[in-house]
Amino acid sequence: MYKSITPNLMVQSVDRAIDFYKEILDFSVIASVPGPKDQLQFAILINDGIMLMMQEKNSITAEYPILDTPKIYPSISLYIIVDNFQELYETISKKCPIYSQPHTTPYGAEEFAIIDIDGYVITFAKQQDN
Repeated sequence: MYKSITPNLMVQSVDRAIDFYKEILDFSVIASVPGPKDQLQFAILINDGIMLMMQEKNSITAEYPILDTPKIYPSISLYIIVDNFQELYETISKKCPIYSQPHTTPYGAEEFAIIDIDGYVITFAKQQDN
């Protein structure tokens, strides 16, 4: 039945979003679609099996008019479980402001969060021992 889920983030500029995800989070571009004026309108990024799609606002709202708004209002957050929590925090904190410092949640997860250039919250959580 279901095999996977991949978020498709509406972004102002695919090129700028790619720069953020490459420089801060070490993602790689595996596919892209050019748009007008030599700027990308769509891209697929991957890191360690985690896949993200990014689509330029005008492109995605042409495909799905219900998503059209005066500006991008992120309504999802990304939650990524990692096995190198402390190392990742130290690396990211040197490159990007931390939105939520490392803390233990009421449900026992260790987490910290950042905000990407389009306002999406990205939370990183420590892999729990089983």
